[in-house]
Amino acid sequence: MPLVRRVQPLLLTALFAAAALLSSPQRTNADFPPYAKVVGIAVVAPLSGPEKNLGLDLSAGVKAAIDDYNAQRGLTDYVYSYASFDDQGDPGIAQQQAQFALVDPNVAFVIGHLGGQETLLAENVYHEQGVPLIIPMSSIARLTQMGYDNVFRLCTSDTAEGQLDARYAERTLKAKKAAVLWLQDDFGADTATGFMNYVSAANQMKAQDFSIDLDMKTLGATITKAMAYAPDLVYVSGRSDDLVKVLRALHAAGNSAPILASSGLYDDAAMKSLKNLAQGVEVSTCVPPIQLMPSVAVFQRRYESQHGRLTALSLFGYAAAQVAISAAQDAGTTDKRILIRKLSTGLFQTIIGPVSFRTGGDPSEPDVYFYRYDTTNGFRYEAAAFPNPLILR
Repeated sequence: MPLVRRVQPLLLTALFAAAALLSSPQRTNADFPPYAKVVGIAVVAPLSGPEKNLGLDLSAGVKAAIDDYNAQRGLTDYVYSYASFDDQGDPGIAQQQAQFALVDPNVAFVIGHLGGQETLLAENVYHEQGVPLIIPMSSIARLTQMGYDNVFRLCTSDTAEGQLDARYAERTLKAKKAAVLWLQDDFGADTATGFMNYVSAANQMKAQDFSIDLDMKTLGATITKAMAYAPDLVYVSGRSDDLVKVLRALHAAGNSAPILASSGLYDDAAMKSLKNLAQGVEVSTCVPPIQLMPSVAVFQRRYESQHGRLTALSLFGYAAAQVAISAAQDAGTTDKRILIRKLSTGLFQTIIGPVSFRTGGDPSEPDVYFYRYDTTNGFRYEAAAFPNPLILR
């Protein structure tokens, strides 16, 4: 069924606004008074290897939120400590590092992982120990379908993204007949499923899906079938490197229909590699347009003066830490069962907007943002699936 948005009032009191406007010295654990109650937040992410920079961006965002809160905390408030663990972007190592992260009894929250497979293999470790896991951006649908009550995700799942993409295609792009080209991996299958589910329920837009094998041996034949369907919109879903090949094949086949892509193509390097073929392609993502969010712009200036460039992972790392800190403050305890209950029922104000979770751990109000790619100016914001009160547009 189509997703229904419930617009919530904008409350910014928990955004650490005072801290965001001030530049305060960082505190280490050694600065905490001996009577302070320490709440540990661990980050598990790739801190070495090919994805090192992504893990460092996430870690920097989490640490910045912890530092901001500790700098303005009251004398009787909790203090928050930070620790990081390197999963190297490897699923087997991720499970091992999850166990290491929980050796410290003060660790009340874990933020991570980045890769879907790493997160899947590590989830059972956190579940067995009853520790809340906050997933910043990994969107694979299965992460919140394991039946665990301690898993919470900030980013919209791939399946929900596909539903919202179809809604946008129908209502905004006015598509009547869509060809859905999807790669046979988790990302491609989940978003395509969401898209087709929306079409089945809406009965306004027609669509037919065409699967592409991962070795691309059938790519040409699949594109030919999709073009024979004569769509007025082509929707593509999968990983960025694969989708680059799909877009080139579409161009070679003479496609003239507009292209809408899932978040796999929210990748500046991938789009630049397409050169003029990327012009006008629209892409969905859970990353909001921070340039149109005044509260984030203030934070961005301060963050970048201290930590370097603010990336999407830094932003979501900061928001994930805000959720953890707010949950602990609201709960008034470090009892992990109560923290999980608070995360399940609470509404948390973050730098990216209000966050709450439905049963299973996905966002209560999933949203995605649509960007149109321009070869001169890059990604240019078009619209949100549902209004975000922080965006001035």
